[in-house]
Amino acid sequence: MKPIFVFFASAIILAALAIAYPEVLLNPGKLTKGHQALSKDCLACHTPFRSITSVQCISCHKQGEIGLKTVAGVTLTKNTRKALFHKGLAENSCIDCHTDHKGTVTNDPAKPFRHASLSPQLRNDCIACHNNQKPSDTLHQFAKGSCSECHQTTRWKPATFDHKHLAASDLKQCITCHKTDRPNDQLHQSVSANCAECHRTSTWKPATFDHKNLSASRGKQCVSCHKTDRPNDRLHQSVSANCAECHLTSKWKPATFDHKNLSASRGKQCVSCHKTDRPNDRLHQSVSANCAECHLTSKWKPATFDHKKYTASSGKQCVSCHKADQPADDLHRQSQASCGTCHSTTRWEPATFNHSRYFRLDSDHRASCKTCHTDPGNYKKYTCYNCHEHSQSNIAAEHREEGIYNYQNCMKCHRNGRAEEEND
Repeated sequence: MKPIFVFFASAIILAALAIAYPEVLLNPGKLTKGHQALSKDCLACHTPFRSITSVQCISCHKQGEIGLKTVAGVTLTKNTRKALFHKGLAENSCIDCHTDHKGTVTNDPAKPFRHASLSPQLRNDCIACHNNQKPSDTLHQFAKGSCSECHQTTRWKPATFDHKHLAASDLKQCITCHKTDRPNDQLHQSVSANCAECHRTSTWKPATFDHKNLSASRGKQCVSCHKTDRPNDRLHQSVSANCAECHLTSKWKPATFDHKNLSASRGKQCVSCHKTDRPNDRLHQSVSANCAECHLTSKWKPATFDHKKYTASSGKQCVSCHKADQPADDLHRQSQASCGTCHSTTRWEPATFNHSRYFRLDSDHRASCKTCHTDPGNYKKYTCYNCHEHSQSNIAAEHREEGIYNYQNCMKCHRNGRAEEEND
């Protein structure tokens, strides 16, 4: 029985001491500055054997006077930066945000404030608490009571703003709010106060600009606004300040250039501007710098070329430039390099071929090519058989009767269709 008695006796003594001297046995740390006078009066806020409630807090700190008066009722100096939101909180909610004893580690006794603790009505009426924090600029004069339309509850910035909240008349007067945002350059000094003519309400850039808003004289002085956009190459150094002669007002490229703006001497020196456009092939290495001899000034292709510029010797060497254009059949392989024998220098087709140099197509021999040239891949190969009496046996008999036994190459003796004339 003795151990049990000792246990109960000890428990009773500890309980009595905890009630008599709680600041010694149960104190978790120092009180905040405003509660230092209660450091030995724990029962002023605590109820024995129960957790602390907000009832004791409200008995001293009336919610509607927090931030306005002291506990003793003395009016506080007005603080324009302080949000007076305690009056909108539910009773018995003090301990949701506040604690008192600092504990062994000194921390801020106030927990982060959560707007969720407010009533829905008060959450939608930010000005009720933050009236002193509302800026006095023109923009906020138009704002309604709900700051959450632009701001977050965690911090004021960055803020988003929906211009739909403004009246139609205010939407055209952007400068009333964005006066400090307006650049001080020459362009913006001449435009109206309606930024929406070029900019969007979500972001300033990319911006669009309608050049129709400029006067005729200003429109021709593009460099007055686009000085930094002008390239520093040789071409742009020689042209006027009217960029519209080549460029569009909606975008720079694609650009058109009227070569009539150049003088005669510059016009012939195309390579001075088009050096990187000149092909590095054999043909272009041998021609002059006047690209206009073959090309148009509006576009490069189709290109025309005057073969008269070539000497007779080089003119016959067509394959030196047109190797890729030469067909791969036997006829063209045997034609040497002078394409001009059959083709013209203006275009390849229709092509002419002087067949009479080999066999005259007259009388009954005005036939299609495939009648004699049965192999389309080799026009040098031909046959005289299978036309009327021109059978292999008849031709053999007639030639042997004349004592001719080598008759395979007909055109060697017969240059036309007349039997009585074997050679012309």
